[in-house]
Amino acid sequence: MAAALRLAAKGCWAAGPRPAVLQGPLVTQWTRAVFTSPSVAALKSQSAEDYWAKNKRLRRPVSPHLTIYKPQITSMLSITHRGTGLALSALVSGLGIGMVVLPGSYPHYLAMIQAMQFGGGIIMGAKFLIALPFMFHLCNGVRHLVWDLGYGFTLRALYKSGYLVVAVSVVLAAIAAAM
Repeated sequence: MAAALRLAAKGCWAAGPRPAVLQGPLVTQWTRAVFTSPSVAALKSQSAEDYWAKNKRLRRPVSPHLTIYKPQITSMLSITHRGTGLALSALVSGLGIGMVVLPGSYPHYLAMIQAMQFGGGIIMGAKFLIALPFMFHLCNGVRHLVWDLGYGFTLRALYKSGYLVVAVSVVLAAIAAAM
């Protein structure tokens, strides 16, 4: 029995793996596309001027990027969220570095601002403008956390939550400015 198994194993091993035969219309198209496409050297030899001249001759438009899209609240809030995140990071870093580098302390600079005797409206407006990015980023961050939980992906819910974020941000910034 052992000898029979050895002979059978040797026979199977000697045959080796069978080559795979691919057939069908997709295989024909694939091989035609692979073997008839231009080589990398041919693509590199084409200069940028030829590319632009061909596109101009064929009247192909240059990619319009954001200019063709109608502004939507979802895209505007996404862009604003990223912008406020960058601005807040720069602001906090700048204030931290400024307090380390500048002579004097924070109360010294606060006293200087108080000595300028700005009106209440200007102070309230400045505090509102400082608080608004914080509050917007906070509220929109909560919105993103709700999305991470898997809620609010219908178009109606996206718009509703977007307008709610803007409204709550303004209210919270006004409350913070009034303090």
